[in-house]
Amino acid sequence: MKVETIKPSSTTPDDLRTLQLSIYDHFLPPIYTVAYLFYTKDELMISPDHTSHKLKTSLSETLTKFYPLAGRINGVTVDCNDEGAVFVDARVDNCSLSGFLASPDLNALQQLLPLDAVQNPYEAASTWPLLLVKATYFQCGGMAIGVCITHKIADAASMSTFIRTWSAEARGEAGNTVMDPKFAAANFYPPANDTYKLPVDEKANKRSSITKRFVFGASKLEELRTKATSPESADRPTRVESVTALLWKCFVSASSLDTCGRKVLIQLADLRSKLPSLLPESLIGNVMFSSVVLSTAQGEEVKIEEATRDLRKKRDDLQTMIQDEDGSSSMIGSKLANLMLTNYARMSYETHEPYTVSSWCKLPLYEASFGWGYPVWVVGNVAPTFENIAMLIDSKDGHGIEAFVTLPEENMSSLEQNSELLAFASLNPCVLV
Repeated sequence: MKVETIKPSSTTPDDLRTLQLSIYDHFLPPIYTVAYLFYTKDELMISPDHTSHKLKTSLSETLTKFYPLAGRINGVTVDCNDEGAVFVDARVDNCSLSGFLASPDLNALQQLLPLDAVQNPYEAASTWPLLLVKATYFQCGGMAIGVCITHKIADAASMSTFIRTWSAEARGEAGNTVMDPKFAAANFYPPANDTYKLPVDEKANKRSSITKRFVFGASKLEELRTKATSPESADRPTRVESVTALLWKCFVSASSLDTCGRKVLIQLADLRSKLPSLLPESLIGNVMFSSVVLSTAQGEEVKIEEATRDLRKKRDDLQTMIQDEDGSSSMIGSKLANLMLTNYARMSYETHEPYTVSSWCKLPLYEASFGWGYPVWVVGNVAPTFENIAMLIDSKDGHGIEAFVTLPEENMSSLEQNSELLAFASLNPCVLV
C-alpha cells in the first residue's frame, strides 16, 4: 500500500481561504460519505501505475475547483489551506474482481476504502484529511476506486458532483461537461456556531452492528409498488417510497423484543430538486431536510400501504411548506433549520429508537467514466458504519434498488429471515457484470 498527499494544481486565492460550515454541517456526526466504483479490465488501463498517475493528476486539477476538500476543519469553518487530499494505491493478489463480485463480502468492501491511512477516522472526518481516495487493483486487471469525503462538507449529491467532475477531468472533458461547484450551503442554512448541541446516543458504536445487502429487482419492485398502494390513493408509490415502507415494517418487527418505547423513521430529503431556482445542482454541502416521517409505539404493527401513504403526505407537506415560503434562500433555510432543531429537541435516545433511510437513487454515479468504461457496480454508504440505517442506491439497470442495511447483530439475524422482505428482495446476490 502506497500513501500520498495530493495538493490542488494551483493555489487557492486568499479570498477563498475560509469556508463557513452551516448549522446542518456542524450537527452531522464525524463520519465520511463514501462511494465505491468497480471497473472491469479495459485495454485503456495500460498498467496500475499509468492508471494511478492519471487519477492523481486529474484529482489535483479537480481540487482547484473543490478546494475546501484539500483543507482542514477548524471548529465551524474550513481552513482552505491546500494541505491536500490522501491518495492510496493498493493491490489485491488473492482475489479476482469477478470472484469478489460473485458474492460481495461487505467486510472486505471496507478494505477498499482508504480509511486505513488514518489513525482515527472519527477524528480525521472532523479535522483532516477531508478527502481520501483509494485505487485498488485486482490481479485480473479490474479495479475499484473508493472515495471518502467528510460528511461535514458533502452529502450524497455532493459526492456525485465531485465524482462527475473528477471523472470528466480524467477524460479531458471537464471544460465543457461540468458546472463549477458552489460552496455556499451556509448561505442557505444558518451558519454554524459552537453553542448548540444535539442529543447524543451514548450507546452508539458500542453495540456490534452488521451490514447486509438486499437487492430488489425491477419486476419485484413493480410487485411491491402494487402491494404498497393504498386504496384511497390515486397514484402508485415510487420505488423508494415502497422500499422504505417495507424496510420500516421489517425494522419494527426485527426489534420487537426491544424495550424502547417509540420507534421513529428519519428520512433525508435532498432539497436541490425541490428548490431548483435557489439551490443549484452543483451546490456542495449538506442541503438536506431531515425529518421523522413515520413512527410507531411499542407493539404496534406497521401496514405497508399506510406507511407509503404517510410517506407521500410528508413529502407533499414539505413541498407545500417550501412553495408557500415566499422569501430568500436564507429565510427558507432558517425556517427549515428551526423546524429540524425543534423536532430533534423533542427526541430522546431513552424514549425513541431512530432508524434512518437515505436514498442515493437517481444520482448518475454509473456514468462515472475516467476513460476506461463505466462502472459495473457502485456502492454508496457512510463510514465508519452507522447503525440503524438503510442506504438505497440504483441497480446498474436503473430500475432495481440495492439496499445496504446496518443493524445491531441480533436485529439483523431476524431481518434477514423476514419472509415478507425476502419475497421482494434477494440477500446479497451476484453482481451481474
